[in-house]
Amino acid sequence: MAKSPRPKLNPSMLKRATPDTRFYIDYDWWDKSDLDLKTYLLTRLDIGEDINLESETDEVDLVDAETGEVSRVDGFQYVVQAYFSQVPDDFVTRTSLVDAVFCVLLANANKPMTATEIAEKVQRSPRTIIKTMGGPKIYQGVRPILED
Repeated sequence: MAKSPRPKLNPSMLKRATPDTRFYIDYDWWDKSDLDLKTYLLTRLDIGEDINLESETDEVDLVDAETGEVSRVDGFQYVVQAYFSQVPDDFVTRTSLVDAVFCVLLANANKPMTATEIAEKVQRSPRTIIKTMGGPKIYQGVRPILED
């Protein structure tokens, strides 16, 4: 009988998301997937004519309100962030949990947020956020940051 070597496990694979686990949108996931971010935004989130996704601006100077630091950001990401930071509060309660989490992260300029912070915005429990977004399946590129 042939002996099979035991698989080596990466320690980060053994970590589990908690209410303090931070989540972010991995844009590389979108690049590697067969989905198109602009199409998703236009069809799935039904933003229609409210936003111009064909902006000619490559980069925008963005000033952090807290630190005063100026940074260059992708023009498309800026337009999307500006749109989602102005949607009505009930927008995220009228959509699916996955879409709501995605929109909350977009509105926050994709700065990582904890499951607890996201739960407060989408009016769901942190446990629900963790069970849905913290598992092995990646939805809309939203990933947990499982630090070593």
